[in-house]
Amino acid sequence: MFAITVDIILNSLVLGGIFVIMGVGLNIIYGLNRVMNLAHGALYALGAYFGYTVVSAGGNYFLAFIAAPILVGVLGLIIERVLITPMRKRSMIYTLILTYGLMFVIDGLIKFFWGVETRFIHLPEFMQGSVSLGSASYPVFRLVILIGIAAVVAALMLLLGRTRLGINMRAASEIPEMVSACGVNVRGVQISGFVLGCMMAGTAGVLAGPLFTVFPIMGHDMLISSFVVVVIGGLGSLRGAVIAALMIGFVQTLAEFFITEMAMVIVYMLMALILVIKPLGILGEGKFE
Repeated sequence: MFAITVDIILNSLVLGGIFVIMGVGLNIIYGLNRVMNLAHGALYALGAYFGYTVVSAGGNYFLAFIAAPILVGVLGLIIERVLITPMRKRSMIYTLILTYGLMFVIDGLIKFFWGVETRFIHLPEFMQGSVSLGSASYPVFRLVILIGIAAVVAALMLLLGRTRLGINMRAASEIPEMVSACGVNVRGVQISGFVLGCMMAGTAGVLAGPLFTVFPIMGHDMLISSFVVVVIGGLGSLRGAVIAALMIGFVQTLAEFFITEMAMVIVYMLMALILVIKPLGILGEGKFE
């Protein structure tokens, strides 16, 4: 019983942590740019493939952990400048359709360059065993990924709370006109937010690659789960996304353990129940807190 409890708690934290990174990245892009990025899941898959490529080329997993988000961030910058910027003054529906099409373009590029076969990210030898936790044992690579998730969340908190860029991002999500009047380059802040959100998708992808294997449409299910997190937490609310991600991670892990076939049904039922009680999500439509 103890081993099962440990397994469920740690797996919930790992899955919830992946959801946190995805959901917060999606909310940063929306909060600053009012763009609902439907290509977020495809960027997540691309992060996993970049990680796989780095490791296959002889680099280790930790190099892939750094390189994959940067590569996805560069692609995010190109997407923002070439596709999103011309649509900024138009209705949100234009960027919604645009990023929906972009999702399939990235899916097609992944199949073209890497094929449709399932890929596996080779992990360092020390991550391939298990560690004893009392009477339970747990895979080392999952613990390392959990530490990686904690490091990413801590770095994000420092960025948003302690740096000028992060403070400008938080302010620009609420009162962009006032921030602009203070001499801050709001467009630059918005672009930085878009790139940061894309990098977080790439980070989640390279972290999740060893957990779920790597395949072309791996981002589709993650995109849906990310939207569930965003909707439950409250559109644009970072704190809401963190609360919702951990909640969904725990509920989904628990449901998969006991009634696998009904796991996602239970998640959607939970979302429906919360929206009946709180139509705007747990913390409502919010800004960066």
